[in-house]
Amino acid sequence: MEKPGQGPPHPEVFVEDKVKSPLRRTVENVITVVCWGIYLYLLLPLFTMVLWVFGVQTLYAQIIGEKGYEELARLLQNGGITVLVIFLIVSGWTYYNYLWFLRRGERRGGQVKISSDAEMAGMLDTDRASLEEIRKARRMEIRVDGPLYRITAKEQ
Repeated sequence: MEKPGQGPPHPEVFVEDKVKSPLRRTVENVITVVCWGIYLYLLLPLFTMVLWVFGVQTLYAQIIGEKGYEELARLLQNGGITVLVIFLIVSGWTYYNYLWFLRRGERRGGQVKISSDAEMAGMLDTDRASLEEIRKARRMEIRVDGPLYRITAKEQ
């Protein structure tokens, strides 16, 4: 029997995110961000007026209004140089660490084998062909019967 009273106004597809497709979630999020942006843009004059009443001047009035575009260009140039210097320092330090650990032998290239295929096949109680199937499979099935277990590749 159905519960009395009014149910949810929308089917579950509109309410639960896990039911929606990724495209739909993306479109809804983009629309939400755009609407919030428009809303904040419309409130900007009110926000500016409140700041003006309290004596706070805006960035636009300080940089563009009084000193012009030259000051803005200088500010962006100095910021760009700062970012470039930070990037060069971090890149140099990363390369130095790479060379330091490479010289000490702590950089390992490729994969490190822990045990051979014969040892793994013996441990898993299977043959080498099955071991290769298990290695290439995307899904595995593990059966546990008391102290014994069996790992096999599972077809999708």
